[in-house]
Amino acid sequence: KKGAWIMSNDLIIDKGFTVLNNFKPGASDGDKKSDPIPRSPFASYTDALSMSSSSSRASFTNDCSLVFTARTKEDSDGYSTGSTFFLPCLMKPRCALEELARTIFRAHVDSLEGWEETGKDGEKKLLYDPERSGAEWWTLVMDTPSGGAPSKCDNSDDDEEEDDEVGIHFDADYGLEEQLPDYTLHPRVATVTYFSDTGVPTLILNKCSPPPSDKEKQSLNGSINEAWLSHPRFGKHIAFDGRFLHGGPGEYFPSVAKKSLNNSEPKSKRIKLEENTSNMLNGKRITFMVNIWLNHCPLESEPLDDELVHKLTTPWEEQEDENSKSNLKAGDPFVPPLQWNVKDITASDSLDKTASLTRTPKESEDAAGIDEAVICNKHVDITFGASMDDFHKASRLAAEEGSMAIQMEDGVFTLKVGKEVSSDEEEEDA
Repeated sequence: KKGAWIMSNDLIIDKGFTVLNNFKPGASDGDKKSDPIPRSPFASYTDALSMSSSSSRASFTNDCSLVFTARTKEDSDGYSTGSTFFLPCLMKPRCALEELARTIFRAHVDSLEGWEETGKDGEKKLLYDPERSGAEWWTLVMDTPSGGAPSKCDNSDDDEEEDDEVGIHFDADYGLEEQLPDYTLHPRVATVTYFSDTGVPTLILNKCSPPPSDKEKQSLNGSINEAWLSHPRFGKHIAFDGRFLHGGPGEYFPSVAKKSLNNSEPKSKRIKLEENTSNMLNGKRITFMVNIWLNHCPLESEPLDDELVHKLTTPWEEQEDENSKSNLKAGDPFVPPLQWNVKDITASDSLDKTASLTRTPKESEDAAGIDEAVICNKHVDITFGASMDDFHKASRLAAEEGSMAIQMEDGVFTLKVGKEVSSDEEEEDA
């Protein structure tokens, strides 16, 4: 069928996703109902998560750092093979990190309505197979040497050390792409949960990967006109279409210092919280990523190693089994370290304001610059065609709101596809 790519008897890819169970081969686009997930291009949830105590926050962020360190030590190639973990839908969590991955998966999936199969008396079935679904997750701990007040945004000292950045990329099953280079398969939903108030914002771009027929990836070329910018705020959760290009280009959209701590907490508690975290991970940008996969498990993402699970220190206890597992000492009462506050995943933050970016005149030399990236195994030039001041202003405006939509006229953010990455380059990166 045109538009749907059948890889095997049980794997059908349509528009970058594995199809859901209500997919009807041969149906015209006009007869198709829109998929219920992803629900929107981008959604933000302020205060989606809270911690029970400052010690829980300290132990959880330390566990994030421990898992990140283990992840970066894995042998990897240009696609970071083996650098994510997977929690199958039917697997019970073994630690607080896996518990959070399952909580986020369920938040986005459990509210999906079933579909009615014709001639089955209204019987509803799941839209996905639990045996072939789950949460791909990983942590990211990045340096923010500027301490949340980057020179690029707030002063002109170019010699000051910059925050770490996240390269522009797609989330995909790169293990599958290695076997089938023209097929890019994405998670249904990509999510980021922030465990810090500092660091570069996340930029999400309304740009999908090329279809298999575009072997030269020429459909990447051109301007991108719509984006969203999300600044780190502790406990905030964002979700977006898993096919979208995204990253954290901090030179152009730098971090902005949060002006004050959460005033809802007593001053004494805030001071104690700072003391508990300052010696370890204060000033780090800490994020917890979960990709929602339905009807497909990424080939090279595996469950967290048992040995590493036993090194994690966040108090945890299995809640759904009488013979529950736990990492608590005998006699210690269990207080859940995390509380998920989103009761209705459709009730996201209202993004009332939009930043607009315009291109500098062609004869001007004020355009911010050009970056090089590797996207879909191609060298790609990314032109930032507005002025650096305008990009920084947009970042400051977004920081005031937490998350903000950005409209960009043609020429503000442009991709130009170049040569394919050579095998020699891949070996150098390995």
